[in-house]
Amino acid sequence: MNTNLPKTLLLSLLCLSLILVSSTLAQRKAVETEVKGHTMYTLMAPGGIPAIFDPEFVSIEEADKLYYDSEPVIVVTDGKTAKAYSTWYLDHHEIVNDYIGGNAITVTW
Repeated sequence: MNTNLPKTLLLSLLCLSLILVSSTLAQRKAVETEVKGHTMYTLMAPGGIPAIFDPEFVSIEEADKLYYDSEPVIVVTDGKTAKAYSTWYLDHHEIVNDYIGGNAITVTW
């Protein structure tokens, strides 16, 4: 654990690491469309990458076992609660809809 970080940031990074279940995306043939002389390729239908609703978090101790100190995360805090969202997991979903301090938030990557 990197102890050079401020305690609040360290807790934010490790306290509530996100566990997301990755989903398998259906493969489909690319669709070509001409837009102002440029070919655009559509590889998946709108909504092909599902957002995460109701994310699950782990304890600091569990996060310490699962993640590297240098792993990039997005941290959201309301001053009382902190949540860390792993960008590795967000690569698979891109959007998490969650709540912090009773307020709805969207985390995107």
